[in-house]
Amino acid sequence: MVNLILVNPMSNFTMIAIWAGAGFVGGMMAGTKKGAFVVGLMTWLSCLALIALCVYLIFQAGITLGSFVVPPGSSLIDILGIDLIQDMIDQILPLISSAFGGGGGFDPSSILMLLTPLLLWFFTPVIVVIVAAIVGAVVRPKEEF
Repeated sequence: MVNLILVNPMSNFTMIAIWAGAGFVGGMMAGTKKGAFVVGLMTWLSCLALIALCVYLIFQAGITLGSFVVPPGSSLIDILGIDLIQDMIDQILPLISSAFGGGGGFDPSSILMLLTPLLLWFFTPVIVVIVAAIVGAVVRPKEEF
C-alpha cells in the first residue's frame, strides 16, 4: 500500500500496471461506465483514507527518535539508499533549492514548481484507475435480464 501511494507513477511502470489492473477488474465488475467511474474513484479514495488512518494512528501513538530501529546488519545509509527513499530525495531537493532561488530568499512564484510534480504524482494513479475501469466496463458490459 505504501509503495502504491508513495512511488512516483511517472517513473515506475509497475505501479501504473497495478493501478490499471485494479481499475480494469473493478470496471468489469461494475459493468457500466458510470459504475466504473465510481469504482475507480472509490478505489483511489479508499487507499488515501487507509493511509490517512495509518498516519493518524502513528501520530496518536507518538513518534520518538529513540524508537527508530535499524535492522541488524544494516545502517541508516542502507535505509537511505532504498530506491523509494532515493527517488523521493532526488525529486524533493532540487524543488526546494529552486524555491529558495539560490539567493537565500523565498521566491513565491516558484510555489507552482513545487506543487506541479506533487499534483502529477497525486492525479496520475486516479486517472489511470478510472480510465482502466471504464475500459473494463466496455469490455464486459452489464448483462440485461
